[in-house]
Amino acid sequence: GSRSGSGRSRSPVAAMDGTDRRTFHNGTFLSYGDQAAVAKPKHSWSEMLGPTLLKASGESAPTDEVLKGKRQVALYFSGSWCPWCRALAPKFESTIMKVKEADPDDTEVVYIPADADAEAFAASFSGKPWPAMPYERSQGIDQPPVGFVRKKIREEQGKPMGTLQEKYKLTALPRIVVLDGETGEVKNEMFLKEVSDKAADGHEFAPNAPVSWLSAL
Repeated sequence: GSRSGSGRSRSPVAAMDGTDRRTFHNGTFLSYGDQAAVAKPKHSWSEMLGPTLLKASGESAPTDEVLKGKRQVALYFSGSWCPWCRALAPKFESTIMKVKEADPDDTEVVYIPADADAEAFAASFSGKPWPAMPYERSQGIDQPPVGFVRKKIREEQGKPMGTLQEKYKLTALPRIVVLDGETGEVKNEMFLKEVSDKAADGHEFAPNAPVSWLSAL
């Protein structure tokens, strides 16, 4: 029948196995013909996170430029209203500073704020060793939200979940999702382990955390 015919089975391959085909990604020529099956298009961080990120200095910079050459990109979803987030912050910051000292291109963290308001975001971002997604983009102020939007805010303001919140099925904070710097694919997630049921005791990294982070502890 037509369901099991060659048209169905070949369609995923047909787009990239003709010798006269050329593969492009964002206007950049990648390869001819059969090579296209193995050539992976480079992940576009600006498509995923938006065109710019805020640097620790407060300046805005192109997202792709900030994350260029990083082997891992850690999406850090957090908010200063959350006691678990406050407990994790100093440990996470010292770990990342050690990782960057050992190899500046190992990991870049992108803080994706879920703070209560722009002032709280400015306070929690101040002096941190990583860039951040602008608060308005993360929380969807006059634009669709990208970050983690609290259920309370969604209900009160009729907002949807942020696109990344939905993509990574985030149900609580803090959360860290580590992506491959080339492909954007998930490398490490769900590795924050609560030490006890008290927020003040914070988290520890489980063995499935990035190896470079574990070795920095």
